[in-house]
Amino acid sequence: MSPEDRQRLSEVRAALRASLKPFGPDYWRDIDEKKLFPTAVFDVMGAAGWFGTLVPEEHGGAGAGPAVASVVVDEIGRAGGDATCINAQMSICGTLVRDGSPEQRKRWLPDVVTGAVRFLTVAATEPDSGADMTQLESTAVRDGDGWILDARKVLISLAEHTRLMILLTRSEEGPTLFLLDLDEVRSRVEIRPVPLVTNRLTTMVFVDALRVDDSARLGPPGGGLAALMKGFPVRRALAAAEALGHARFMLDVSLAHAKTRVTFGRPIGRNQGVQYPLAQAYARIEAADLMRWDALDLIDAGDPGASGRSALAKLLASEAAWEMARAALTTFGGWGLAAEYHVERKLRESTVYLFNNLLWSYVAERVLELPKAQ
Repeated sequence: MSPEDRQRLSEVRAALRASLKPFGPDYWRDIDEKKLFPTAVFDVMGAAGWFGTLVPEEHGGAGAGPAVASVVVDEIGRAGGDATCINAQMSICGTLVRDGSPEQRKRWLPDVVTGAVRFLTVAATEPDSGADMTQLESTAVRDGDGWILDARKVLISLAEHTRLMILLTRSEEGPTLFLLDLDEVRSRVEIRPVPLVTNRLTTMVFVDALRVDDSARLGPPGGGLAALMKGFPVRRALAAAEALGHARFMLDVSLAHAKTRVTFGRPIGRNQGVQYPLAQAYARIEAADLMRWDALDLIDAGDPGASGRSALAKLLASEAAWEMARAALTTFGGWGLAAEYHVERKLRESTVYLFNNLLWSYVAERVLELPKAQ
């Protein structure tokens, strides 16, 4: 990274910290406890133009690139927040940018950039096949100049709070994407909340005999998986940045507690049983962060190796956040389970990134070129 790039990212961090200052950990604790959408933060980020970070200038965005986007989600996490909806609004529209029709891009992207239209959801995973998107049961059947869509989707984040949703289906040609305006098709779409350990506003989505015009199709018939996969390197890098933001928040509060909490006549930070877990977690965080920036450099360069590097970044960052959560609990003891210290919330938020079996398989088979596991 050049000195100019470092300076630019430093300025981005300073601007973000100023914007996020009114929304400290207590704000996010309240959002979590009440299972709310963080509307105030979302609106502030939209007004500041952050949702256009990955959208080219020709479509009304800033075209600032994935490195800046990663700093955005990182800083939200480090401020004590959860960047789920901000990350989604920035990154999901990449599929529209790359594979949308000119009419779709013209209609939607300017309002996505400002946050006037929420574009937060990809409905892909299903009850029986899970993340195996080659075994889709949701269907898209041609009907004259349109399509009839039927779908059952599970573990879909933010569907109750989005206007635009990408739906992955199986058509005669293969996996096919549709861009749905939920304001127009709500009568044929049922959304049921699924309470989880963390506040990702997760749902099940059911689409029942919904007829849409062919203009709702996103990309070519049969090209749905390929269209989604183009965005995987950036999505993984941003997931790594989210995990690192959580980890650095826990590190910051743990260090402050270790230096000020006095028991048996001395700060607990003098005890090796507190020092070593913090030092080890810090080492994991720093290593994962280096992999994050390496992946982003390859993404910017258009290097095919970015896919494998972004997978490693997400893997290392998710494990670093989990180990940091363990170290934070060691530091805080029983108080780490009290909501007022925010550690238990961050621990819950960090669990989201630990479902890594598919990524380990990807690294083994695609990066190390090992035989496909049985």
